[in-house]
Amino acid sequence: MARLTSDIPGQRRFKVGMVGGGQGAYFASYHRAATRLCNRFDIVAGAFSSDAQKCHEAGVAFNLEPERIYPSFEDMAAAESRRPDPIDAVIIVTPNHLHFEPCRLFLRAGIPVICDKPLVNSPQEAYELADIADRHNTFFAMTYTYQGYPMVRDARSRIQAGELGDIRFMYVEYLLEWLAPGVKGLSKSLSWRGDPEKAGPTGVLGDVGTHAFNMLEFLSGSRCTHLNAKLSTVVPGWGLDDTCVVQLEFEDGIDGLLWASFAAPGHRNGLRFKIVGSKASIEWCQESPETLLFTPIDGADRTYRRGQSDNAAQTLTFTSLPPGSTEGYLEALAVLYADFADALDAGAGWRTATQVPLPDIHQGVRGVVLSQACVESSQQRAWVPFPGR
Repeated sequence: MARLTSDIPGQRRFKVGMVGGGQGAYFASYHRAATRLCNRFDIVAGAFSSDAQKCHEAGVAFNLEPERIYPSFEDMAAAESRRPDPIDAVIIVTPNHLHFEPCRLFLRAGIPVICDKPLVNSPQEAYELADIADRHNTFFAMTYTYQGYPMVRDARSRIQAGELGDIRFMYVEYLLEWLAPGVKGLSKSLSWRGDPEKAGPTGVLGDVGTHAFNMLEFLSGSRCTHLNAKLSTVVPGWGLDDTCVVQLEFEDGIDGLLWASFAAPGHRNGLRFKIVGSKASIEWCQESPETLLFTPIDGADRTYRRGQSDNAAQTLTFTSLPPGSTEGYLEALAVLYADFADALDAGAGWRTATQVPLPDIHQGVRGVVLSQACVESSQQRAWVPFPGR
């Protein structure tokens, strides 16, 4: 199945609104590109900016009806919930500290939510949103983009099928270089990530460490139970951690290690994992996403390439282009949005409508409490339990 290029027969399309994403927003345009690429969503409403001119400019650019270009997300939630043809979902792409209120209002209005990560900045807010969503079984998805790569899903399939044997160790790193030269001259879209009032209690951990942590739980199907973290700031003038090293303990006693940095020269978007089992190990790197390295005991290394017949059967379901025609970040995000569309199409059965588990609000909550636990551990220089409910 060509996941992103199969357009006959037609599939149900969903009307969505967007909160945030006006001119100058960093990731919002990627979300819009992904919705277009998966061909299942139409943006019909939005509160794109608190700046009225920017909001109007975006609405006009997207050819929206004037009455559906809203001056605020409060107005949008109220008006859309009263319409005979309300939006099917809302996409939240504001900075971290501006997630909670729109998520809460749209959930209360009964409108499904797609939210960029991290979910919010405090566990209390995260738990409140989860309670509202669970009470009404309202669709709520997080854009953990890297789950959408076919070869990540191939790795998960092989792990779940037991090809690695018993999992003994899991390693993940997410290294970036953009902060290595220092804080001078940082763009607005980057500088706020060092502001505790906007980014929350952690910097690199909450921003990209949550992606890395989510990756290990997604691949293994095992949940972290304890951790030991060291959060560091190595760049002068940066307001939060820019480097973190976290020892992790998962269910069944599996050990893990997470390393993230904003200041690692030579690493542009360096998400990488290695899962070590009793029979074999498996490795993948986001900067070379088309291949998966499988190394068995006493056997030749195998390099699996996306789209080939030796991919796990499920992997081919998520592949769109023939081998050799690279699928990258936008395709991965679009695959995730295609999953969201399938889940929305399933109505009340949305939680079990996809071939792989959706990154739902509970994964979002775990990303938030990860920061809480790591701050506590780093301050105490001690192992702490991973918070649960």
